Formats: sequence, C-alpha cells, structure tokens
Amino acid sequence: MTPCSVYWIRAKHHSDFMTEGYIGVARDTTRRWKYGHFWSQKNNRHDNPKFANAITKHGWDNLVKEVLVVAPEDYCYDLESKIRAAEGIGWNIAMGGHKPPVTKPRGSDYVSPLKGVSRPTPWLVGKKKKMPENFASLGGKAGKGRKQTPEQIAKRVAARRATLAAQKRTV
Repeated sequence: MTPCSVYWIRAKHHSDFMTEGYIGVARDTTRRWKYGHFWSQKNNRHDNPKFANAITKHGWDNLVKEVLVVAPEDYCYDLESKIRAAEGIGWNIAMGGHKPPVTKPRGSDYVSPLKGVSRPTPWLVGKKKKMPENFASLGGKAGKGRKQTPEQIAKRVAARRATLAAQKRTV
C-alpha cells in the first residue's frame, strides 16, 4: 500500500477540523501544497473557488498547514470521506473520499471547458526558451541540434580513427 497523508489547511483562528478549513489527501503533501494549491491559486487556476478565495483573503503564508494522519491510501480516503461527508463543509466544495474529488456527476456527453485551452505546466513557468511548435512530432531528441553535412561526418570519423590509432586501439 502506498503511504498517504490526510492534511488540514486552515486559518489560525480555526480549531475544528470537522467543520473548518480544507481537508485533503496526498502522497507528497509538500508537493501538493506547493503545486496543487499555492501555484494554481497564484496563477488563477485553482479548481476550488472557495479555497482560492480563502487563500487570497488570509494569504498562503498565514495559513496553518498540518498533516493529521499518515496511513495507507485506502484508509486516508476513508477517513477523508468521514470528515467531509457532504459537499460544502469548510473550504472543501466536494465530498471527501474520492480520487480525484468529484463535485458533480458527469454524463457521457461531458466536454471539459478547458478542452483545447493551452495551460502552462509548473516546471515550464518562467522558462525563457519556448518549446518549438512541432516538438511533439519530432520525437524527443530528433529535433535537437544541427544536422551535420557529409564533410563534417567524414572529418569527425577521421579524427576518431586518428585518436584510436594514437592509442593503439582499433575501431
């Protein structure tokens, strides 16, 4: 079983985790807090408007972030379903115990409102070099570097052979 954590993000004046703040489950809480909550809220992409408003109101650094339980994944989701048994408790908008959280049932004809909308990924934000438009079609390293002319290839091969000959090794 994968170890997970049930965490509670709250304002300093909150004292009851059953009714106040935000309850979540994550394998890596630090990463979840940094990219799942802080980064997405800072870039206006947080899925939970109630929690995003709380972060804006109190400030991310002023919120208290606590790990309540570290246990196997199934147990953590079961515990979350008991703490957030209904929608709209505390800063959570979804009922607990689901991975990922489900707020409304989606039919077979559901189309995401983000379909076709490009979204920056956390590890590319702030990078100056843009990826080329056709990068995916080039297949990894295929699009990197300059193509060598036959003369350049012959010169490189000759230099390698000379180096091997000087070292008294063969090709």
